[in-house]
Amino acid sequence: MPHFFKKEQKLKIIPLGGIGTVTKNMYIYEYGADILIVDCGIGFPEEEQLGVDLVIPDISYLRDKLSRIRGIVITHGHDDHYGGLPYLISDLGSPQIFATKLVSGFIQNKLTEVNKWNGQSLRIIEPEKDTLQLGSFFITPFRVNHSVPDACGLSIKTPIGQIIHAPDFKFDWTPVDGRAFEVGKLARLSQEGVLCLLSDSLGVTNRGYTASEKDIQTTFDEQFAKAERRIFVTTISSNVSRMQQAINSSIKFGRRVVLAGRSIEQNVFTAKRLGYLHYPPETVVSLEQAKKLQPFEVTYLISGCYGQENSALVRLARGERTNLEISEGDFVIFSADPIPGTERAVNRTIDQLIEKGARVIYSEIQGGLHVSGHGCRGDLAMMVGLTQPKYFVPIGGNIRHMHEYKRMVVEMGYDPQTVFEPKNGEWLEFGRDKAKIAGIMELNDVFVDGSLVGDVGPKVLEDRRVLSSEGIVVVILNKDKSAKIAASVEIVSRGFVYMADSTSLIRKAENLVRQEGAGRDIREWSKIKFRIEEKLGNFFYKETARKPLVLPVLVDSAA
Repeated sequence: MPHFFKKEQKLKIIPLGGIGTVTKNMYIYEYGADILIVDCGIGFPEEEQLGVDLVIPDISYLRDKLSRIRGIVITHGHDDHYGGLPYLISDLGSPQIFATKLVSGFIQNKLTEVNKWNGQSLRIIEPEKDTLQLGSFFITPFRVNHSVPDACGLSIKTPIGQIIHAPDFKFDWTPVDGRAFEVGKLARLSQEGVLCLLSDSLGVTNRGYTASEKDIQTTFDEQFAKAERRIFVTTISSNVSRMQQAINSSIKFGRRVVLAGRSIEQNVFTAKRLGYLHYPPETVVSLEQAKKLQPFEVTYLISGCYGQENSALVRLARGERTNLEISEGDFVIFSADPIPGTERAVNRTIDQLIEKGARVIYSEIQGGLHVSGHGCRGDLAMMVGLTQPKYFVPIGGNIRHMHEYKRMVVEMGYDPQTVFEPKNGEWLEFGRDKAKIAGIMELNDVFVDGSLVGDVGPKVLEDRRVLSSEGIVVVILNKDKSAKIAASVEIVSRGFVYMADSTSLIRKAENLVRQEGAGRDIREWSKIKFRIEEKLGNFFYKETARKPLVLPVLVDSAA
């Protein structure tokens, strides 16, 4: 077929997470036979998703395309951008991972924890000089500023045009690590023309520009000067810049530093080893060494700023740590604002700490404790001005942020038709002359529950919800020697009614069960079980206005 009759290839961009939500970031770029993955993050469960530890992206779309995956590029060291790797890397066919030096260190730690580190699948990229070719994609990273050092955005050049992928950034002219946003490099790349800008949108509702991370140092110094006892500083465990400033204040005021929490300890030592944290060796001491010091000589860097269940700070607030406890007059500094969905857990932790006598310092009562890593409206508009793309996709924010980003772009003179607001699973299709949302695939949350990945589904979560709010009734029936269901019935209630005070209710329930099961052949058990669940559920609701989880169990009476 002559070349001019060949159908033009399309570029697909498929968000598997990070659209309409702040977390679980994962983006698929597909052109011809080549697939590029940008980020592979985790999400956090809603309060009603009981027992769930993490939520990871649904990669069903990729399962029959593993041979086409040319690599995964990770933009920065936050769990919502790389934390899914330990759970998904094998299912993705173990492709090569590309990340900056600090992020590579964090990734290696994560993969080592689950025995998936092979020492060969990770390649360090240096934004100042590296360009990658992964199939049809030519990728040039450029350094950006964020709340974790070593973050980058990506220029992704395709046969259709150049995409600028810019998640989680701000313009910080005085970054703590001294590494500035590569504005000149981004401007030069953009001169070649930008087909589409995928931009962070989380801070678009805040006018002006995000403050510099360096501003936190003054606030830390002021608070450290007031403290007469121990200081506990809690922040995101990957916020190396924030931890550097807490360490700086500790050194200034003659304090030693204790790392409390596995993630804090692991990330601090990794950042120190790789040259992203700087302090004299004697600064950091063990918990046992700290016990020999005076209270005014110790700072604890502790994990749990979002009120995470089982984090070091939450266990401390509940009095569950045997080797450390809060004392009257201790300072606890929250150097992070709650992210959506964590407010109740954070407030509960603050209240528990105050009840134990701590003086808790947090953003509602003290300014300057936290600076966002996300650009405000001014930062986002500056990115638009630098890149001047043909199309826009706001990412990394909730629906309201995406909608407000579109308003900002329109105010800047762009056609509203050039701004796409897809949902997760909706894919964008780009040709040389036009772009559109071309389709949608069904995506389901994949839950991580302990060591189980994907085994916990809606039915299990519904059962847990019922258990937590309505309780459980276990119905024990026996099978006799003739393989019939015996007339004896035992009912056990947990979290539903107090058995000793509910004799009449329980007896009525037992009679109802006998009517459904006594004398029936055990080969009909599945049908009988369903009927007992249905009948008892309706009976209990009629009698008590509650509907517990009903669990019929058949046992061998001869056992």
